[in-house]
Amino acid sequence: MSITKGNIRNIALALPLLLAGTVFFSCHDPIFEDINKESAINDERIKGSMSAFVIYDDYIYCAPANEGVIHRKKNSASSLRSRGGWDDVRCPETPVYLAEEDGYLYMLTTTFENGSGASEGIYMPTGYYEYRTKNPGDWGSRINTYGYDMTGDLLPSKYKNQHTKVRASDNTVYSMSTNTNVLYRDNEAILYADQKEVKVGSWWCIAASKDQIILGTNTGLYHMQVGSTDINNDVAPNDKSTARSIFSGMTILTVYVEGMEKESSSIWKSSGINETDAVIYVFATGPGSGYASQNGLYSYIPGEGWDSEF
Repeated sequence: MSITKGNIRNIALALPLLLAGTVFFSCHDPIFEDINKESAINDERIKGSMSAFVIYDDYIYCAPANEGVIHRKKNSASSLRSRGGWDDVRCPETPVYLAEEDGYLYMLTTTFENGSGASEGIYMPTGYYEYRTKNPGDWGSRINTYGYDMTGDLLPSKYKNQHTKVRASDNTVYSMSTNTNVLYRDNEAILYADQKEVKVGSWWCIAASKDQIILGTNTGLYHMQVGSTDINNDVAPNDKSTARSIFSGMTILTVYVEGMEKESSSIWKSSGINETDAVIYVFATGPGSGYASQNGLYSYIPGEGWDSEF
């Protein structure tokens, strides 16, 4: 089926997955029945998919594919203890990726162009355009242009694998490569995603509270005690719902735990807050139409449990 002008937003929504080189071919049963058994998921949600959470100037930034760039306060008293509170940030074009480097907030955008001749009516990305600012919303002019490719190999490293390495509270560094099956601790392989007792498919992202390593995979959200290799998918459980019931069968694109900070260009430092006491943000997406209404941004709030962000 050709992509028409009316489908431009759908292409933008898929870009972060295309850049990561992933296509969802497997089939899973819809999770709606399990979710309804646990808790109702808010329909007024931040939908789409995205590549990373970015911390800049005391704000959390992200770029859901059909929301533009949004942000909210990171540290103000009780600011993360309620859902919502996300404000729009003006963008000159369709945002794809965000990054922070050397005191600047960077954004990659894309535009779409109608094909000609036999490709008439097919709208595809024409390239990636980079902006840099110290005053988000006032992006100025493009500073760089990069060619378009499906894997994102042409993009600067600051946009790649932003949530795949974390320093835990015991000072060890856990790392992975996106869409692969090996998890490392201090560069030593400790866990394989296709181990019989694990069955998580492949790793996608990593985060850490004070006591837990939190792992996003293409079958859901998992955690394990710092220093352990025993993982399960009861992340921050409570009596309303659990990560197991919401995220089963979904790919977790990126995770952020309240209190995490960037230590270097590639490593995040773990939060100083225990998992059950911390706010956790998750971007999740699932294969096929059965998951379409579930894709988007979720949060865990202590005392309230998991629900979609709005």
